[in-house]
Amino acid sequence: MKFIFDFDDVLFYNTKQFKEYMYECLEKAGIPRDVSLKYYKTVRENQFWLKDFLRHFSLEENMYEKMLNRSKGFVNTEMLTLLKKLGKENCYIVTHGNEQFQRDKIKITGIDSLVSEIFVISESKKEAVENICAKHKNEKVIFVDDKAKHFENLDFKKYPNLKTILYDERGLEKLVLEIKK
Repeated sequence: MKFIFDFDDVLFYNTKQFKEYMYECLEKAGIPRDVSLKYYKTVRENQFWLKDFLRHFSLEENMYEKMLNRSKGFVNTEMLTLLKKLGKENCYIVTHGNEQFQRDKIKITGIDSLVSEIFVISESKKEAVENICAKHKNEKVIFVDDKAKHFENLDFKKYPNLKTILYDERGLEKLVLEIKK
């Protein structure tokens, strides 16, 4: 069995913890939350890159490192424990966003050492997910993501070995049940 994980909000608490910390840092630097939130909404879909975001507000480069270093504490520890049990050779990350920013977050958390391959994509996850399914056509492949939109265009007829799990409030429970099948 192979596993494909999204990074943000599956393996890493991006929305509830990292972004909250980011806004707190900006507030401490004198940028009101409503101002940073408004700007974030204009740039988030365009491969958000924290360094550019900080530059927009004329903030020091070392703030990027400070934020990244703190992100070690934003890992989903339950999923991290599961990842370790599943084994590096069985796990992949397919994540959406700015290549360098995503890789920096994954590396600083140490999760890069727990997966066999990392794909950072800027558009649809379809190609990366289906390539993994094709590579492991004789094994069940489970794709876990917190956004159902990433499941919409997948070719389940061509890849009957693919199973998707929406990582919501019951995501871990659903994943564990699927593993036990």
